[in-house]
Amino acid sequence: MKEISLANEIIEIFESSNRNKNRYVSEIEWVESWRKLWVTDRIRVGVVGVTSSGKSTLINAILGDDLLSVAVRPSSSQLVSCSYAKERGAKVYFLNRDKKILKNDSKLKESIIQYSDEGYNKKNQKQVAQLELSTPSFDLGEDVLLVDSPGLDATGYEMHEKLTLETLLPTVDVVIFVTTVKSEVDKKMKQTLDVIAKYNVPLMIVQNMLDAVRPSVDGRKSASDVAKERLNRVFNAVEQSKIVNKEDVRVTQISAISAMEYRCHIKNDEVAERKYKQSRYSEFVSGVKELISCKRPEIEDQRVKTIITRIEELIKQEDQRVNNIKVDSDKDLSIEKIIPNIKNEYDKTHRSIENVLQKLDDMYREYFEDKQETREKSLFEKLMKGMVGSQDNLTEEDIKRIKDTVKQFEKAVVDNVQTFTDKCKSYIEKLKLPARDMWSYNGLPRMPEAEVKTKTVQRSKTVKKPGVVRSIFRAITFGIYKGEEVVHYTETIIDEEATRESVRRYIERLVFEYGKTLESWDNNAKSTMNTIQQEVELRIKAYKEKEEQLLDINEWIQTRKRLEKCISKYQPKSEKKKARKNATNKVMKQSAEIITEGLKSVKPREKVMKLYEVSQKYIYEMHVASMRYVLDVKGRDKKNTVIVSNSQDNLTEFLQRYFDIKGENFVKETCYKLSKTMQAVCAPSRSQLEMLLKNKDCNVFLIINGLQFHTEFETGLRKQVLEVLSSSSALYLVVQDFEVLANGNAISESIRAIKMEQSNYQVGKNGLSLISHSNPVYNMAFVHSQLNDSKIKEETIVYNDLMDKFPALVDENVKKRINNIMRA
Repeated sequence: MKEISLANEIIEIFESSNRNKNRYVSEIEWVESWRKLWVTDRIRVGVVGVTSSGKSTLINAILGDDLLSVAVRPSSSQLVSCSYAKERGAKVYFLNRDKKILKNDSKLKESIIQYSDEGYNKKNQKQVAQLELSTPSFDLGEDVLLVDSPGLDATGYEMHEKLTLETLLPTVDVVIFVTTVKSEVDKKMKQTLDVIAKYNVPLMIVQNMLDAVRPSVDGRKSASDVAKERLNRVFNAVEQSKIVNKEDVRVTQISAISAMEYRCHIKNDEVAERKYKQSRYSEFVSGVKELISCKRPEIEDQRVKTIITRIEELIKQEDQRVNNIKVDSDKDLSIEKIIPNIKNEYDKTHRSIENVLQKLDDMYREYFEDKQETREKSLFEKLMKGMVGSQDNLTEEDIKRIKDTVKQFEKAVVDNVQTFTDKCKSYIEKLKLPARDMWSYNGLPRMPEAEVKTKTVQRSKTVKKPGVVRSIFRAITFGIYKGEEVVHYTETIIDEEATRESVRRYIERLVFEYGKTLESWDNNAKSTMNTIQQEVELRIKAYKEKEEQLLDINEWIQTRKRLEKCISKYQPKSEKKKARKNATNKVMKQSAEIITEGLKSVKPREKVMKLYEVSQKYIYEMHVASMRYVLDVKGRDKKNTVIVSNSQDNLTEFLQRYFDIKGENFVKETCYKLSKTMQAVCAPSRSQLEMLLKNKDCNVFLIINGLQFHTEFETGLRKQVLEVLSSSSALYLVVQDFEVLANGNAISESIRAIKMEQSNYQVGKNGLSLISHSNPVYNMAFVHSQLNDSKIKEETIVYNDLMDKFPALVDENVKKRINNIMRA
């Protein structure tokens, strides 16, 4: 490391004589403080990614040990860092600064889950600040620290994401951005790339889940063609982003699950080894290591420049003293103003954030704590009282207004943090310090959501009986017979008590979580501020020491020569090209041909082709039969059909698989009339949904991404559909990415989440959840599980029935998947 060598030589020069040692004590202290930091420092690689994109799976693959639990729903978001160590281990750091070393035994993973998983550490009750994992099989190098971050695009966490990125990115040297081959969140990707662009950090974009790519249903595109199309979407997002050096961005496609299973010794057979080689994990690691190796010279140059600048300034000042030229004290001491300025900025930011938290706390106390005493209400309380209205009647509109108010608070927090960060940057630049060494990062917990809770109640009403008979009886009885009957019905109403409890917990946790988050940020801000302050104080101290001591001219001449000779060796040459530019002058465009890798293009025999065509027709007939049954069983076979999707590919695949409609090139925000009874729309606008669905009785097939079920991209479309859907319509949620769920061991968790949400819908209740997959038996099992209260005995009967009727479609692996479907 050049900066360490330079620091050692400078210290040696300053300590070459007692006179020098005494005169340059502050300079020695300054160089020594930076040297200590740099000796223990590691390259920091930050991992960001879309929720459920397989970040944890990829990190486990890098660790070579499946220590991180893989969850579909967002979990507690403590900071997780990973690194190399001679022995496998884990450390837990708490918010109160305590530390716990977890025992390295066969139950280490279970011990880690107790602190990292929402199921065991709800709302971070254990007050975990950071989790450090280390293994001897860590794949990025001994001097690398991998820093995980909360998933992006989770519903309702937009400001949290912004705060996370703006806090993380200044602290890392390389970024790995994980998305999926199946992801449709192009807009989200561009937004994230634009934030990354602000910090000009080397970037590796990873499209995960390559193992789930399949040929198009119509057979026109091979798996390789489909993967390449997805890869091109990333390149387009990069081109449209604000990233300046677009040619430096690396893009790759991998199968993290195949890499993890092999590297973590979950599967060690020949098939697992072949899948590992095809996963492109090795290419991914090589790409990251190359980015790291390219970043090191930049870090070294920045640090070397810091020392050289300081020494050059010292030489200039000492030369002025030798020549009896007055040193410009005003200029040198002007940095004193930085200390009160940064303190003022910190105090202002701190007060602003405290005011935000106080308002949230006031909102909670105003509506959810009984007060016997009377007091003058604040303007904020009066505002909220006017917005929310009665304390006992929280409507959906009230909650929306509360959420909007909270979002204003969140924006205020993010803006304040960004303002302080920008001020710190300007001071760091003025002092010519290595910026990347001035920041630290702590994990940020996710924020909760509030919602209106409903319940179903039994009602009854008296109605007049229809028909002529009623009129005759009324006439005979001279009006005594009323001809009425009592009709019983159910009604869905707002559950006031549950809604109030939901809102109460929402605000309560918001105050608590933001309090802890900002306490963590506060500690880091103080650390940065103190470092700047110490730097200023040390420089002023060094200046004043020089003024009070006589300078030995002869000794200074010798010292000056040695200093100039030393820094000349380390002075970066302007004509020397940057290593990063040399090594990253082209994008890593990896062709995604893992599925077809090693296969030759062979024309099949005519008999084989006929057999294939017959089999495809057979499977299509099964899909059609299962769809017919789904509609018949709910009495929906005569209704019109509307198909809604966020993805052109998913829409095309679904229509061909179940309705034999081919060749449509779907355009977003465009409605298509496919037949007299069927319409389709891709990525629709609100007005288009209203035109298709409002006040109509129809079957609505909403194609969803199960793994990304809780992302803003997915929930946004579902919410709009539900808002315009009539009560008479039937909503069918179609899981399109079942193969991805299966490969990620997420079948049960995803299906359970989908069914749980669908059970809470107040419209579309006649519909079911479906699975769109090339193997129709999965959909059969899923439909059966929803229509029957299956017990183990019934499940066994279903397995045997499917095996008997479709032996070519149900092997042991398929049976395991069916089991997960029915147990969800």
